[in-house]
Amino acid sequence: MTQKSTPHRQPYKKFIMNSPPESIPIVRYIGIDIHKYYVMVGGQNRSRKWVLRPCRIQINRFRDWVEKNFHPTDAVVIEATGSVWYIYDIVEPLVGKILVANARKIRQIAEARVKTDKKDIERMINQLLSGVVPEVWVPPVHVRELRSLISFR
Repeated sequence: MTQKSTPHRQPYKKFIMNSPPESIPIVRYIGIDIHKYYVMVGGQNRSRKWVLRPCRIQINRFRDWVEKNFHPTDAVVIEATGSVWYIYDIVEPLVGKILVANARKIRQIAEARVKTDKKDIERMINQLLSGVVPEVWVPPVHVRELRSLISFR
């Protein structure tokens, strides 16, 4: 009688912040909807079950909240609005993948009949899960700083 060989399994790797995004398995898909004084955040798993119920976080408390609740196994999509780069810079070092969505091209959100913050987040997450987020180019920090100087008159 021959013994069946079991496939060799790799030991679970510890997540390192500087790991390339491809090496980190994504567990949660998070949408961020930015408003003037608050941010709406919600997350789903691959099965589209809410694992981070949509909640409203005040802008001045956002950094602390993100540091406690985001993980390297998260993929995040943010709709490009006025303060997107402030939010992007807070979130980017804490997650495995981050995309900034072109607000004009997210017709699905803009033309929706039912327009609530929760539905907006859900639609962004669906696009993230489907791999069809209309991304914008994320300029390096020095370019963003120069742009802000030019726009500040």
